Amino acid sequence: MSNQDELCLPASPSPSSGGPSRANLDYSFGLPGGAYCLGTARTAVGRVLTQHGLGDMVELGVLATSELLGNAVLFTPGRGVSLTLRWRFGVLRLTVFDEHPDHAGGDEKRCRAHRRQALSTLQAVVDECGGIVGLAPAEKPLAGSKLWVVIPRVAGKRYAEL
Repeated sequence: MSNQDELCLPASPSPSSGGPSRANLDYSFGLPGGAYCLGTARTAVGRVLTQHGLGDMVELGVLATSELLGNAVLFTPGRGVSLTLRWRFGVLRLTVFDEHPDHAGGDEKRCRAHRRQALSTLQAVVDECGGIVGLAPAEKPLAGSKLWVVIPRVAGKRYAEL
């Protein structure tokens, strides 16, 4: 190794390089937006949660992933979506961004109400488990919509009891 290489390499490995843990659960996926990507996303989320020591949250996390992405694909067909999966402050956060176009006039409120209705099953389950489901316009500079769920650790156990 040359002196130049030594200048570029850290003195010690970063704490996150020790393998999967809840502390380093932070993934982002870009998906093509077709319904066919839902199975891939569900599989990935289940595997990530298991690898990071959150196996008890797999069923609820996979359900939330499926519902959030299904909503994005339904209301924004053929457009890309992104999924982020993070563990912060004792809760699992799943966020989906889609490219849903802006609406003129009052159509935006009606569309958002329609989208919320399409999330009603997920909303009921997550409410029962002590989490939060949200839907809002994406913040600038992004366009489209932001859908999310915040689920505490105990929610996985509550979901298994439903």
